[in-house]
Amino acid sequence: MLEMTAALIALALTVYAAGSIIIYSLYNGITPMPTSTRVRRKLLEIIIERRITGTVLELGSGWGTLAIPLARMLPHCRIIAYENSPVPYLFSRFAQVLHKQKNLEIIRENFFRASLAEADLVVCYLYPKAMERLKTKFEQELKERSLVISSTFAVPQWRPERVAEAPDHYHTRIYVYSVGLSSLKEDIAASPSGSDEYMGM
Repeated sequence: MLEMTAALIALALTVYAAGSIIIYSLYNGITPMPTSTRVRRKLLEIIIERRITGTVLELGSGWGTLAIPLARMLPHCRIIAYENSPVPYLFSRFAQVLHKQKNLEIIRENFFRASLAEADLVVCYLYPKAMERLKTKFEQELKERSLVISSTFAVPQWRPERVAEAPDHYHTRIYVYSVGLSSLKEDIAASPSGSDEYMGM
């Protein structure tokens, strides 16, 4: 009887978790996919080079696979990660406790409702429509010279300070923007692949 009860509870939790992820994926327009290892390493390498201080925001932190390494790598920074899907949020909170990252705050909230005013760096891995919405939010809320680093998807009509390429199968691009300097439209798709590209400002 106890075994049957435990099995039913496990099944119910599995169905709830799967249903929750599907519902929030439809609501958010994207599934909570973790950043691949090679892309994450390249992204962290770029952040280390910039000697970031202050407050770092991750918009859409998913399972915490980037937020926790960020907090470990930048112990002098305040890392705030936003995730509204409950299952990835709970998973990442559990991982945070295990890794004892006290400079990391994981918030269950839609990042479009959060203020970006304190951010010195914003990191994201989203999708084109979200980047379109964020463009306006970035321009209204981010302070001058704060950085935006986006994996895979560019900020529409912003000119990147740098475009890096991760050594993965897809040659994933990582876009680096400096607020106030990234206002010119640039046709990134026409740029040649290969080593990192720096755009003259």
